[in-house]
Amino acid sequence: MVRTTDQDYSDVLIVGAAGLMMAMTLARMGIRPTVIDAAGYESHEYGRADALQPRSMEVMQSFGTIVDQLEGMGKKIFGRAFWEMAGESTRRTALARFFPPFLDFDKDYALTVRQGIIEQVMIHDVERHYESFEVQWNWEFLDMELSNIASGPSNVTIRQTQTGEMRKLTAKYVVAADGGRSSVRRWASKFGVKLEGENVPVTWCVLDAVGLKSNHPDLERLSVLRSSKGIVLVIPREPINGKPSARFDIQLANSKQEATQEEATRLIKDIFRPYHVEWDEVNWWSAYEVGQRIISQYAVRDSVFFVGDACHTHSPRAGLGLNTAVLESHNLAWKMGLVLKGMAVPQILSTYELERHGVAKELIQMDRRLVEIYAGLEKQSIDDFSNAAEWLSTLHTFQAANYAYQAGASIVYPRTLLTAGPRKRNQAVRIGKPDVIVGARCRPAVVTRLSDSVPVPIMSPFDGRFTVYLLVGDLPTNDALNRLLELDAFVQRPKSIFSRFGSRLVGKPSNARLSALLRPTSNASERIIPKGRELYSYIYDDIPQATAGYHGPRIPSYTRPSLRRWGAPAASYKITS
Repeated sequence: MVRTTDQDYSDVLIVGAAGLMMAMTLARMGIRPTVIDAAGYESHEYGRADALQPRSMEVMQSFGTIVDQLEGMGKKIFGRAFWEMAGESTRRTALARFFPPFLDFDKDYALTVRQGIIEQVMIHDVERHYESFEVQWNWEFLDMELSNIASGPSNVTIRQTQTGEMRKLTAKYVVAADGGRSSVRRWASKFGVKLEGENVPVTWCVLDAVGLKSNHPDLERLSVLRSSKGIVLVIPREPINGKPSARFDIQLANSKQEATQEEATRLIKDIFRPYHVEWDEVNWWSAYEVGQRIISQYAVRDSVFFVGDACHTHSPRAGLGLNTAVLESHNLAWKMGLVLKGMAVPQILSTYELERHGVAKELIQMDRRLVEIYAGLEKQSIDDFSNAAEWLSTLHTFQAANYAYQAGASIVYPRTLLTAGPRKRNQAVRIGKPDVIVGARCRPAVVTRLSDSVPVPIMSPFDGRFTVYLLVGDLPTNDALNRLLELDAFVQRPKSIFSRFGSRLVGKPSNARLSALLRPTSNASERIIPKGRELYSYIYDDIPQATAGYHGPRIPSYTRPSLRRWGAPAASYKITS
């Protein structure tokens, strides 16, 4: 029996908690989305995506304190290290900046923080703007009937995974953010929706090690260690359960079905020799085959939309899965919010696919080449370091060519209803050069506010409204001031577009719209954050590194950063050799 209540209508139904960026953006615009997820709340505590790149953090900066909260919990990655592991000849072959500063970001680094913590921060922000918001965990998408009327509501059937109870929801828009095995995408196959591409016959394993103990000097950097036994990618993590942690990414010889955690552990330790690496526990691991695929269409009848892994799959090597989903969700959400508010025509939703499909296609192409490089490097001999120069040059050249894309600096959207720029095709961002490209990101800058001389960032806080900047040059010349005053008078006219729409998006007073983070509490009347998704502050202490001239395998003990939980004293965790 399918249950229906008067409360089962929503303007936007988001299938999958990976769409919380979508919910957060809509809530800021006064839209109340419904979010369901087939998994349980606790299943999102560990693992999954692990890093935010500069462009994602830049977008989140417009949401206020969210980035500050995540920065306090995450590990900032500024450097890469490359190692040849060859017995007594083992040495670090190169150090490199993770992102070069000329990409022009305020936050020119990667931030490793697990997906469960990111989701928790987003949930709290949505709750702040939508008081009765709650993710409906353990509810899965089953079926949907699209409306016969253009832009009409659709009927969605969902099921409680633990009790089998079924409900019917009505939604104007449905957003599929339910991952690579998307149930919504399977439903949409009747409309010709499918993933196009191929699998790579390679098995990879990711493993999160907690309570890390090692005498290797570069576990605070993203490190690539190559040996005759294979290559391991080491990604420093935020502390997990109060202990220093890292993620290891490694290729396995066995199939996905045959892969085991024990095999991965043995291989990682073999590659690290002559250094040793130990840990207290593995709290999450996954074996996977690389599927480099992209969806054939991003929407069905402009009523059902796909974001994240539901519309493209690839390896985690570039750390772009979560980031692409964040940017796709933001792109779609503000447009959908404007349509639902009656401030934009529904046709602007078509720009979502026009803008994001090309970005995802480039991601798949980049990932395919990156996987090929790693596979090729594992086949090369490392009997002498002349070979090291060859593989290092290959990897460096590829990374340098893709710095800007990975950071999100080089993306330029084509001409659409929203980007009526020059007709010149393939207009590229000139990295490191001042420029304004229609369809590209607005670069960060600080300007002086004329009214009170306060320096302010040009990127305004997000609430769904636009900020218009006029580049008028020197006001005393060319009658610029008079033209500016004429524009000001036009803007203030009672029937201008600014007066008609300028205040319709804000539904709460400013003090109620401020982002806040609810802390864990023993008060039964307040939500308690389950163990593993507790929120903490990560304080950096001194972290000694190997000296520039050091090449050998032996190194003295060093101290990892301390972890400070709310209400608890700071504690240091020491790793001994």
